[in-house]
Amino acid sequence: MSGQSSGEFAGRRRLRAGILLLSVTVLAACQDSAGDDGGGSAGTSLFDPSVFSAFFVDDFGPYEADARALRENDPKYLVQKFSWIGDDGTVYDSYSLDNANVEYAHAAGLTGAGQTIAILDAGFRQSHVEFAGKTIYTPPDHAPGVDDHGTGVASIAAGSATSGEMIGVAPGADLQLGAFDSFESMAAATRQAASVGAIVQNNSWGYEADATRSQYDAVFGSPGGTDYINALRDFAGRGIVVFAASNTVGRTRADLVSALPNFVSGLEASFITVVNAVPGYANGEIASASLVSSACLEAARWCMAADGTVYAAQAYTYVTDSEGNIISSTPSDTAYGIVSGTSFAAPQVAGAIALLAEAFPSLSAQELRARLLASANNSFFPHTGYVDFASTVRHGYNEELGHGFLDLKAALMPIGGSYLPQSNGTMLSADRPVVLGGALSGDALSTRLAREEIVIVDALGGDFAAPGNIMAADMLLTPGPEAAIARVMAADLAGDEGDPFALESAFPATVPGRELSRDLGDVRLSLFMPSERSRSASFGISASRRFDLGGSALRLGFGLLREEGAFAGIQAMQGARLSAQHASASFAWDIPLNGRERLSLAGSLGVAAPGGDLPGARFTPVSYGALRLSYAARDVLGRGDRLSVALGMPQAITSGQARFELPVTMRAGQAGFAPVAVPLSPARRQTDFTASYGLSLSDGAELLFSARRSLNLGNVAGRRSSDVAMGLRISF
Repeated sequence: MSGQSSGEFAGRRRLRAGILLLSVTVLAACQDSAGDDGGGSAGTSLFDPSVFSAFFVDDFGPYEADARALRENDPKYLVQKFSWIGDDGTVYDSYSLDNANVEYAHAAGLTGAGQTIAILDAGFRQSHVEFAGKTIYTPPDHAPGVDDHGTGVASIAAGSATSGEMIGVAPGADLQLGAFDSFESMAAATRQAASVGAIVQNNSWGYEADATRSQYDAVFGSPGGTDYINALRDFAGRGIVVFAASNTVGRTRADLVSALPNFVSGLEASFITVVNAVPGYANGEIASASLVSSACLEAARWCMAADGTVYAAQAYTYVTDSEGNIISSTPSDTAYGIVSGTSFAAPQVAGAIALLAEAFPSLSAQELRARLLASANNSFFPHTGYVDFASTVRHGYNEELGHGFLDLKAALMPIGGSYLPQSNGTMLSADRPVVLGGALSGDALSTRLAREEIVIVDALGGDFAAPGNIMAADMLLTPGPEAAIARVMAADLAGDEGDPFALESAFPATVPGRELSRDLGDVRLSLFMPSERSRSASFGISASRRFDLGGSALRLGFGLLREEGAFAGIQAMQGARLSAQHASASFAWDIPLNGRERLSLAGSLGVAAPGGDLPGARFTPVSYGALRLSYAARDVLGRGDRLSVALGMPQAITSGQARFELPVTMRAGQAGFAPVAVPLSPARRQTDFTASYGLSLSDGAELLFSARRSLNLGNVAGRRSSDVAMGLRISF
């Protein structure tokens, strides 16, 4: 029977004092974890929190090897890794894809498929191999011409890697291409971008005019300029507008288009300005940045940085003389070259928006922009301002680098905490368990829920697939020396019990508390009360009676228990409180084999009815039981000694289930739920093998030994423990 509540079995004629000489406990398959309120004397019940930290902190763990292979071995990536000399003679080391952690997105299978990137530029070689297989839209009456600049920009954003020469940030995205040669063509292209559903429009062009109201009115105050701004504002209602900042180092005012949200109302929430910088590393982390363009300045609130020195597609193959002067050019669909500037930093951000749109289809374009800015690497510079993207997401920026470096890995992970949608419209924290299983259920909850894939969301509305077992943690029973002490000190060498070392309890082993018992002839009364360390006020009462069967003896018992703070040991960890009403019956049959040997068979059956509800789940009543077979012999090695061996299965649930409403889909910000029934009976029951020996040293002194081996400890498959104890007890 269960033996995890402590108490003094009164009705015995002598007081007993024990001295523990030795207690050794070995636990296998145990993981570091945090404890509970210290319930029973068998040990401390623990849960393993590693699944929560592992899933979120190491979200890209399964892709780490693939990401490393891309950045270290793939020619399409390594072609972007090179050194170059700036105008001031400084040597820079660029690796644009790695600096933005693009390889992690590609390793996870993201390509931008299903998304369209719009680009306004000087011209494009649409037949270039980097655009093979793509759907390309152009305005019917304003088709763009052919130019190196736009070809390079488009290949950086969405190069398909068909030739194996390079790869764009979003190689699976389609393109909408327009020319910026007039306000009329720009407005036409921008309206087409909106009509084909482009998620982002890249603008690697601008005006060197300072960002002032007078300059804005001078440039965009004409009917054509106003028409373009209106088209841009309309596009920004559903897409993101990306502009490259000026390449002029040392500007004291932002250029006009970088700061457009200062002059166009409602534009900021859909706008990103990009500067060109080369990061410096220390211990694998960005520790500094060399700005090789204008700073963000007045655009800082919506600005970020990327490494704009890139190997990109070109529209022509050039022949040059010994001094580098171009002699001739030939149109080419396979030409490439190194380019540098904010023009080529911006399309990396545009491609990143397309990847995020694929990863988070339920988010709006504005929410995708928030993710990109809020996840930018700003850890290496002081912040002069902050943007609150959500109640738990505040991101710092400064006038030089804005929000920091583009970081796709961070943008694809939960930002500002993770939350579990509930069918009643509320959210629970996903960084800790919703339910903590008990020893009666073992690992039943976590094992079954691990087969389900659920949806969690972060503070910015991003949805993530997670294993269902993040909702449940196992109560890991960790035997301490108290269990071995209690067992060895329970021996009654002078009595007639079949197992003199058994520490029996009339109540469920998972309920923390203290049991007091008193024998009144053949009747034993037991009272269960809260222990000093228990946070739950559970109460119970039981009665049993011994029946003499003419050579053997049978004890039958019945008990009632009010369990507070848990249901059959299962605890709600967030926003709820469980309880249960228990009724149990027990028996112990003691069978003499001869004058020196006895067998004992003991067991219990119980039922528990739930009280209270777990968020997103309901419980049915459960039944549980325990069984123990023991053999005891007297005068084995000497007169007055006792040997006992036992095989037992402690209490475990045998029937009953939890019915969960699991969030399994996310559409338009709304979670969809599916019912899942989770049986609460563990697949592997705990089995204990015990051997004990007691030697009477004198009328009042006994030397006691006990050893136990437990398999599937706490009804958790694969967990094992062993303990050995030796004690000296003196009675007076």
